[in-house]
Amino acid sequence: GVMAQKLSASLSADRKIMLGVQLYDLISQAGLKQEQVVAFYSFMSQLGMAAQAIDIVYQLNASEDSDTSIYQRGASPLESLSFGSNGTSDVLLKSLGETDRLLAFRYHDLILLKNYCAQAVSVRGRPLTRGGFCRIYPGQRILIGDQVLTYQELAAYFNAKKNVSLPQIYVRVPKDGDQVQLERARSRESSLEVTFGLKVRVKALRDVDAVINGVKLTAGKQVEAMLDDRIVFHNDSEMDLIDLRRRARAMGGRFQLKASKSEYLVSNNPSLLEADDILLSPGTSGDVLLKIFCDYDARVGTLEVIEADRPIMVRDMAVRGSAPLADGDTIRIDVGQFLRCNFSERIIEEERNIIRSLEVADLNHRFSNSEVALDGISFSVNRGELVCVMGASGSGKSTLLKVLGGQIQPTSGQVLLNDQSLYDNLDDLKRYVSYIPQEDAFDENLTIGENLQFAAAIRSPHLSHRDRTRRLESKLVELGLSERRDSVVGSPVKKTLSGGERKRLNIGLDMIGSSDVYLFDEPTSGLSSKDSEHVIEIIRGMAHNKIIVVTIHQPSSKLFQMFHKAILFDKGGRLVFFGTPTDMLRYFAEAEHQHQFGADLGACPSCGTTRPEFIFDVLETPLRDISGDIIYEENNRGQLVAARRYSPEFWRDKYEAFRLIQDVKQVSLRREPAPSLPIAPAAATQNRIRWHDEWTQLRTLLRRAFMSKLRNRGNLVITIGVAPILAVLIATILRYSDSGEYDFASAYHIPTFLFLGLIVAMFLGLTNSADDIIGDRPVLQRERNLNVRLPYYVTAKVISLGVFALIQCVLFVLLANWILSIRGMFWIYLGLMFMTAMGGIALGLVVSSLVANPKTAANIVPLILIPQMIMGGALIKYEDMNRNLGLVYTFSRWFSEHSEEDKGKKMDSKLKVPFICQFIAMRWSYEELIVAQAKLNPLTRRQERAQREIDRLVSVKEQSPENARRLADLKEALAVLSGLEAKSAKELDRYLAIIDGTLDGERAFHRDDFADAVGPVTAEQLYINQKVSDLISNAEMEQNDYRRGGKPNVFFGSQKRYLGLKFGVFTFNTAVLVGSTIALLVLLLWILRRQLEVRRG
Repeated sequence: GVMAQKLSASLSADRKIMLGVQLYDLISQAGLKQEQVVAFYSFMSQLGMAAQAIDIVYQLNASEDSDTSIYQRGASPLESLSFGSNGTSDVLLKSLGETDRLLAFRYHDLILLKNYCAQAVSVRGRPLTRGGFCRIYPGQRILIGDQVLTYQELAAYFNAKKNVSLPQIYVRVPKDGDQVQLERARSRESSLEVTFGLKVRVKALRDVDAVINGVKLTAGKQVEAMLDDRIVFHNDSEMDLIDLRRRARAMGGRFQLKASKSEYLVSNNPSLLEADDILLSPGTSGDVLLKIFCDYDARVGTLEVIEADRPIMVRDMAVRGSAPLADGDTIRIDVGQFLRCNFSERIIEEERNIIRSLEVADLNHRFSNSEVALDGISFSVNRGELVCVMGASGSGKSTLLKVLGGQIQPTSGQVLLNDQSLYDNLDDLKRYVSYIPQEDAFDENLTIGENLQFAAAIRSPHLSHRDRTRRLESKLVELGLSERRDSVVGSPVKKTLSGGERKRLNIGLDMIGSSDVYLFDEPTSGLSSKDSEHVIEIIRGMAHNKIIVVTIHQPSSKLFQMFHKAILFDKGGRLVFFGTPTDMLRYFAEAEHQHQFGADLGACPSCGTTRPEFIFDVLETPLRDISGDIIYEENNRGQLVAARRYSPEFWRDKYEAFRLIQDVKQVSLRREPAPSLPIAPAAATQNRIRWHDEWTQLRTLLRRAFMSKLRNRGNLVITIGVAPILAVLIATILRYSDSGEYDFASAYHIPTFLFLGLIVAMFLGLTNSADDIIGDRPVLQRERNLNVRLPYYVTAKVISLGVFALIQCVLFVLLANWILSIRGMFWIYLGLMFMTAMGGIALGLVVSSLVANPKTAANIVPLILIPQMIMGGALIKYEDMNRNLGLVYTFSRWFSEHSEEDKGKKMDSKLKVPFICQFIAMRWSYEELIVAQAKLNPLTRRQERAQREIDRLVSVKEQSPENARRLADLKEALAVLSGLEAKSAKELDRYLAIIDGTLDGERAFHRDDFADAVGPVTAEQLYINQKVSDLISNAEMEQNDYRRGGKPNVFFGSQKRYLGLKFGVFTFNTAVLVGSTIALLVLLLWILRRQLEVRRG
């Protein structure tokens, strides 16, 4: 009761009725027990919808069309539709008996079906008993005998009954009967008008030498037909009405405005429309509701925007409220979707940038080893067709899909989309094509819902979050994964999903987008027959408004009949058949009989169909010797295979001859000039950069990368556990002083610790990233046509890996510095370790982009890390290293000769870094960290600051009293700093804070503040390490040696000279580290771009 009251206040009336229908569906499936029905009425009454609940129950339980007079508002709350075999039904189905009847009900996008048939009706693979009803979800099919109805077809029939969507097409039949042309608009030469509503109405506009259902089509004759009927012309050529409907839908909507009606609602939601309003074709993002006011006399109109999630444009201007419309104006509804207003002709036409046809013309392709992959392939597919590509392994099926998907450019021939060459216009056309690979191409660390959520954001960044969520929910239901949405996908080894669920998720990632052409590579491989049927049913559900090509190895009879067309390949990429599944089975049955192969026709008496395996039995019939044994021969790879009775060339030539005969029998359609893409004036705006879409894509890639890392438990263990363990291990072992009792000043291994800390940083960066792109490669290949910005992808990778590297560095520095009593250097250590880790990440990503599997990447990591350790300048000192490593020295030995006297004059510093070591990142970060420890520790930093200020004041010629006082204060402060003592480290830090006030000029220096500054703890003991100081002193001595004539660049030198310019070590080394990391990332981008480019062979 409490929940009902809350819902009553928060839900609209429409949402309450929707909830009521869904609840009644649930209790009906549970058996309609009396207590459940009582609870239903009670709940609806508390919602304030008692009368509506009675209406719903009455309508759903009425055996015939219900009496509308008993309804509360005089009209039934649900739209209804009846299917039968007699004229009293809304829709005629030949598969139904005289007394059979199906009733469908719709409320918004919820559709229910009730069965009154004696024969079997199957929904979602389950029988629907007589008198029972169930909900139909998007993508689902209803099997009535051998006839199939889909959710999309039911929705189309409801819209037709409401008269808001009636696809119409005109057929021009020339007198010579040579080529039939299809037209969107009626012309003087139009012969037939075909309208697709609840029934198919064929009207002859003039005498045509053709018949339909035995009725001759003379001028003025009008015939009602069914979708499976055909128009038969005088030369026995035929035209299928179902094919005509597909073509009519592909041409877009064309709405005739009535003189009696001057106001029209326009929406993509049929529940918002009245009879004769304008229903937009599917694909618009969010709900759109417009109103168009027509003034037929003045040939103008007015557009009112009632509801829209995106800007509605007229003449490239966003409409706010309302806008005037001139004759011929275009209303931009969405990207690639427009309405053209022809008030003078009283017509509103919907135009869409869609792919209506896919044509392959004489396609040939050879691999780099000259092996033929495709041999003269030609076929065409129209919008609304589902095509399967069959053939033995290695016959070119997958190659064909990659060619169609813009991934492999063919050696010759063309792939045409709307008569435009795909490869001549690849950047413009590739976004219309989605290639779904056979292998799983999703993130195994994310849940099903997260994978689909990120896929929707990347494929449709222009949609609002609400629209993407709504699309996600719908797709989860359609895929049958709604209950598993929060399940982590997992790897094929560590399974959390079944094989069928993984396949459904794999195909769903692209189905959630808005492409026009979908290419599925072996979507049923490795699945059971039931899972295979489920997957193909899902794919078939989207075929009504798309072009879909599916490769499939050897389908079952049931699967085979789900396709509209079938392509058969033989060895060497040869096309040996293209046509309907029924025609293919008949063709090979006749071929078997004709050539007397000695087998039966492959008939299946129990199902009335023919086994598709029979096709391969005929195609690959082996050649036998006199004794009946199979003859074997050696193929081009040196393998013994069964010799075939008929070669692939024979079957190709036979099919070519067959196709010539069929072309004569089949009515020839003249190709309508396809519109170029884009087709509307305002479409140019889609090529402009939309910063919202760019930010959505970057944010999505970032979230996907972060969540994938967080869900990877192994990665979290490394992040949280490995860095602290290494810190404790290294620091504990290196905690040693010559004096016996440990203190930082006399710590012997501080330089070694600093070097090992940097090695750890690079190691963690490398190991975290070395397999990152390997796992993403299938996803990158899949998303190559979606204009996913590779810089955004690399940025997301670097940021996500960098965050985890930063956490690791923080944990390492905190623990190690605490154990080794290193104070005041946290941020400097962290910065240099983090820069080194980022260099390791960049290097690891490059490795990951070049290798094929994680094991190879793991083997390469030591090959990178060991040279860093050897040539980094700590394990082997440069003065003790083989000097011939310097390439400059080596080349000079090869190409020039020097006398012993000349060689003796050379005074190269023993601390000079060998040339080859300059390419080692560890050399730069280690040098900078040692100098930073010596120069930037809390004591030395203050001393040098005080000295610089003293030098500045001394250089002033005329000293003012104020300057003199400050100079004296600074000298006193410097003297105190040099011998500062305290009872504890905390007290010493307090004294340093007092001195900071003097250095900042905020207070005068008073000796009295340090009267009690005595104790066992000295500043030098806390901050100055002798081993580090020795390294810096040696470098300064080498650099200042007058015998070398200038200051050479030495290891640990505080200054660097290159090209006559002087740089500080911190500036120069930081620039080298950052620059090398950026260079590696640029190299990574170049590698990824090359890998994702269209292959030529």
